[in-house]
Amino acid sequence: MNTKQQIRTGSDQAKRARKRSSSEAESAFKERFFKVRSELDIMQFLDYRDYFSKFYEKLKTTRKSYSFAKFSAHLGLSESNSFWQVLTRRRDLSMSSAEKICATLRLSFEEKKHFLLLVKHNNSRDHQLRESCMKELVTLKTQTLDTEEQERVLEYFGEWYHPVIREMAGLDNFDASPEWINERLFLRLTPRKIEKSLELLQQLSLIRYDNDRKRFIQTGNQVMPERKVQGLAAIRYHQKACEIARESISAVSALRRDLNVLTLCISDEAAQNVKQVLHEACKQAMKIENDSEKRDQVYQINVQLFALTK
Repeated sequence: MNTKQQIRTGSDQAKRARKRSSSEAESAFKERFFKVRSELDIMQFLDYRDYFSKFYEKLKTTRKSYSFAKFSAHLGLSESNSFWQVLTRRRDLSMSSAEKICATLRLSFEEKKHFLLLVKHNNSRDHQLRESCMKELVTLKTQTLDTEEQERVLEYFGEWYHPVIREMAGLDNFDASPEWINERLFLRLTPRKIEKSLELLQQLSLIRYDNDRKRFIQTGNQVMPERKVQGLAAIRYHQKACEIARESISAVSALRRDLNVLTLCISDEAAQNVKQVLHEACKQAMKIENDSEKRDQVYQINVQLFALTK
């Protein structure tokens, strides 16, 4: 073998070794990819961008040079920065791309349905469609819960009147009859809804029947959603609270409501300071309630702060 052949042979061997090493590294990373996929429960997320951002962060800790383009390719999409634009909300994920991702991640039937509903919900600008998707998400979540207790907690936060009737049980003259409750609500409920609500509140140990006082009373217990339902429960509760606030504008006397809306031009850092002020105001409101001796009305306070620009 002459010198040129030796150099060529050595070069070929080096190339094969590098190719084999690269293939082994890619195979190992692929295992890591699906390990992260199994660690992250997609059904715990209510924004698909949050899910993929967390997914990418975990992979990035393993390979510092890992890019969004590579991440896109590993998800079954083209190796480009298009997916980065999706995660940064510069564009939405198309349903066709979402279907490809489902196949690549080998999502189960429930996981796929949840993910596609998230894409449809997050991408839509139509209120009715978003509400329809949210209802489907709640139904799907209910079907996958492990215990009846989790189902009851999700049900409790799914309607505005459950917390209201619970607070009404703290009124000095509370009467659990549907007639008495409806006389005091500005939005009337069917007797069946009131009866089911009272039943749910008892199952959650939020109210109990006091034989001495011959009426239902509050137990003082709190509802603490487990991690599996807390995200969806919080969203449903705040959505329902906002619906009631909207109705109160025309249904409640101006003397018994106080609605303020501010549109501010500030920084994200300043917004954090505003949040702190609002948190302190809520704490003060809770203190006022605790210090009150007379309890003959139920009020609701809604405080929202959210960005209107990207």
